[in-house]
Amino acid sequence: MARFRLPPEAGRSSFTRMKIRPFRAPMALLAAALPVLSACSKQTAFGEANSLIILAPDSLSQQVEEETRQVLEPTIFTSRDEKQYEVSFVDPGHENVGQLKLFRNLIVFGTADDPLMLEVAAEAGQDLGELEPGRVFQASNVWALAQTVTAVLLRSGREAESWVAALPSVLNAVDTNYRELVLRRMFATAADTALRTDLGRRFGFSMLVPEVYDRIARDLGGGDSLVILRNDNPDPSELIRSILIAWRPGVDSLTRELALEWRGEIDAAHYNVPQRIDDTNSSVVSFMWEGRPALEVTGVWQDEAGGFPAAGPFIVWLVDCPARTYFVDAWLYSPNRAKYEYMLQLQEILGSFRCVDS
Repeated sequence: MARFRLPPEAGRSSFTRMKIRPFRAPMALLAAALPVLSACSKQTAFGEANSLIILAPDSLSQQVEEETRQVLEPTIFTSRDEKQYEVSFVDPGHENVGQLKLFRNLIVFGTADDPLMLEVAAEAGQDLGELEPGRVFQASNVWALAQTVTAVLLRSGREAESWVAALPSVLNAVDTNYRELVLRRMFATAADTALRTDLGRRFGFSMLVPEVYDRIARDLGGGDSLVILRNDNPDPSELIRSILIAWRPGVDSLTRELALEWRGEIDAAHYNVPQRIDDTNSSVVSFMWEGRPALEVTGVWQDEAGGFPAAGPFIVWLVDCPARTYFVDAWLYSPNRAKYEYMLQLQEILGSFRCVDS
């Protein structure tokens, strides 16, 4: 299924060759926290979950920086191209490496005799002498609590070549961990199983969201025919995740035109701000969902009033259930936050959709 990947954005990461400027704020935070936490054997990791700190000698990482960024900084298209991850390179000999090793997500590249690799391997219970070069493994809480270190065993004498060859496996490991973290954060409040059951009983479909989501059912004539599940915590001016589900008698075919026409009909009537659709970068995927024909269409919504430059991504699903066709619109408003985490949340919710009518 389409997962919003387009060519990389023109801008480069704000982290370059460790001039350290981008780390000043985190370093100040670390400095303030160190006296308080000095009694603990390990401190809690710092940094954003989508920030990847690579520990490797400059002499090696400079040879492979371009290839590394191409693989480890894939982009998603939301309302524009956005990097999923931000990569920074740190030489193990840097004067502040001891503090930089306290960040949440680290990647260590090295040969079997590399001291950092030996530390990570010991924490992971791995014997580097028994591993083939190119092996990727992970360890938790190596230098800080709530930390994940991804290690890549390089082939001695062919370090750059084995580094590049391992990058897809590194991305897979990092992305798997990130997705698991997103789900843990999403369900920090319990899953609303009672709501899922009630939706199935009353409306013929089920969907699983955290209990923090509000439910609104609206009568469009002839009984309930629309449900909105919405989470605007902590503040609707900062973040909105919304899913609208409607239905009608079975349609003849599921098409992009039908999906976008329906999306255009619902925004002014059921959303706080009328939305204009930009389908310039729209993607369309037909697929089978739980044995039923389905269609996914993506696009960008924009504030139709134009008074405030609000915009964000949306995902429309059409699912042909036995008794009726369901129309599902998931959209995000996140003006000052990276959107990858929230798009994964919406995809998870969409993926919980089930036809209940038999």
